Amino acid sequence: MDITSRDLVDLVLLGHSSDRRQLQDSPVLGDVWIAFAAKPYDAIDLLITLTRERAAGPVAVLIADRLREVKKIRNNALSQVAYLQGLVAARLSFREVIRFIVPMTKWWQDPKVQERIGAYVKEDLLRPKIKAIIDWAHAKNEEERAKRAEDLAEFKALDRYVALAGIVVWAGDKNKNTPASRGDIIEAMARIKSPDAIVKTLSELFKEIQKDLQLKDATRWSKEPQVFQISLNRRVLPALAKSVPAVKADAARTLFNVKCNGISWAVLDSGIDGTHPAFNDANGKCRIVRAFDFSNIRGIVSLDNLDTKTPAFKKRLKELLEGRTETLTEEEATKKLHELAKDAENDRPIHWELVEKFIEIDPKTPVRGGGHGTHVAGILGARSDNASTEGRTAGTNPDSNYADGMCPDINLYDFRVLSKSLEDTEFAIIAALQFLRYLNERHTYISIHGANLSLSIPHDVRNFACGRTPICNECERLVDSGVVVVAAAGNLGYQRFKTAEGSYEGYTAFSVTDPGNADGVITVGATHRYRPHTYGVSFFSSRGPTGDGRLKPDLVAPGERIESCLPDRGWGELDGTSMAAPHVSGAAAMLLARYAELIGEPRRIKRILCESATDLGRERSFQGNGMLDVLRAFQKI
Repeated sequence: MDITSRDLVDLVLLGHSSDRRQLQDSPVLGDVWIAFAAKPYDAIDLLITLTRERAAGPVAVLIADRLREVKKIRNNALSQVAYLQGLVAARLSFREVIRFIVPMTKWWQDPKVQERIGAYVKEDLLRPKIKAIIDWAHAKNEEERAKRAEDLAEFKALDRYVALAGIVVWAGDKNKNTPASRGDIIEAMARIKSPDAIVKTLSELFKEIQKDLQLKDATRWSKEPQVFQISLNRRVLPALAKSVPAVKADAARTLFNVKCNGISWAVLDSGIDGTHPAFNDANGKCRIVRAFDFSNIRGIVSLDNLDTKTPAFKKRLKELLEGRTETLTEEEATKKLHELAKDAENDRPIHWELVEKFIEIDPKTPVRGGGHGTHVAGILGARSDNASTEGRTAGTNPDSNYADGMCPDINLYDFRVLSKSLEDTEFAIIAALQFLRYLNERHTYISIHGANLSLSIPHDVRNFACGRTPICNECERLVDSGVVVVAAAGNLGYQRFKTAEGSYEGYTAFSVTDPGNADGVITVGATHRYRPHTYGVSFFSSRGPTGDGRLKPDLVAPGERIESCLPDRGWGELDGTSMAAPHVSGAAAMLLARYAELIGEPRRIKRILCESATDLGRERSFQGNGMLDVLRAFQKI
């Protein structure tokens, strides 16, 4: 079997497959190692989580200052350093991570780590370690490779970290000047027989770090820990009307005379088509209160905006002013962007009022990210009285209320976080969640009562602290502020694997995606749209438990062939836990509308919905607490 760069990372960091251990406690998470091992020559977008004592702005400025001297090495490529509360995003090479970011961590500043690293340099302790890894990579067959892997069994945790770091940095240096032959670390190691070059690279890198410590401003970053961990800025994917009666929402709405026109819900997705008549109220007025586009947030809060004279800034400014020239002049926009960057330098929190000028859009602005967000919003809040039947599935009754969503009179906030590309979207979603808190904090009351995230960010269970990734932490903060947060469980419940013996298909435990791993979030799996007892949990719906053993998903709702709105007045069916989540958002909104005392009590809402769910007789790791039952939730109070 051919080996991959991931195989090498797994072996070095986790040990032999017969004696697999947890990741060592370095601040660089496993998925970061894997990403750089696949592309050691590349700069990769990262999220840098700070220690609790540190403010993001000054640390972001510090990182940007330290990176300036290496820009020439990367042909003046921008690192795109930007910051949010407690978080810094930056596009970095692996050498830059090891040289500039890791020394800012508490882990690196541990005296035992420093003593061991000093010994590496003085006593050349790493040569046999790296030689053992090279021998494993050069093994001719599985039997020889297994034998070579045993040589790594006695590696100490720091040996593993430093040896692998040296290999990745060396491979990156080797590849950056030969674009035509770029490959992963396995391809690079296939052409090396001696560890000398890697040992030399490590020695030079350690000397660079020691030299950095002698700089005049070294105490700014070396005296106290600044950084907690380094993770990927992960790509986010969409987690793709008989369903409303299936959860008894229509019955509860009628029996309890529920009106949701006093409730507002944020939909964080690809965008809602504000021109669709299904989102109008009885008077024909659009129920989308406000819309925000976060696709350019990285450029708005970038520290590169400190220098407004560069061609890169002019290009970025043009992008940010697209469609805004009537409300913002170039001079005003330049001043605001520079002020935002200066706020970071002066240890001020993000001035969201300035950011708002660049992200707010007309709710009827055409959607660029596909129909996913419109479909999700339709399940939550479509209104049939104004809905055109054009494009509907053949055979449906245009005179019925089939097009009604869970809450046909609810007010919506459109947060477009997927509209531009799949790059940078975790950062964009975190920004949207922080901005949502800002909007609520401007008043003495909660103006946005809940948020629906039909989004899926695969979580590598080998990374420690499941449910404590940057996006999960931000969701927990939003819940703590009094907002109900509902997330899709993900669509990774059934997968195809390739093994040495051939292909294998099967259900996948621990497959719940972020932000569904967050404890306070209501995580929703999918079931059949109107025969849940017959067909049970959808085959694609992600399974629990979480990587740290908590029950997830929390419950299931209809997610198969759900008909809802699509852009350009369209209608159509989509599948996925994305479609299940807004059913639960609707149920939560109905409870808040009927019982105002529950507003600001998201954990109580979650408990009510979970305890009133109908048991489908399936495994708890598949169904959670069971199928959403809105009528029973009302009767429980």
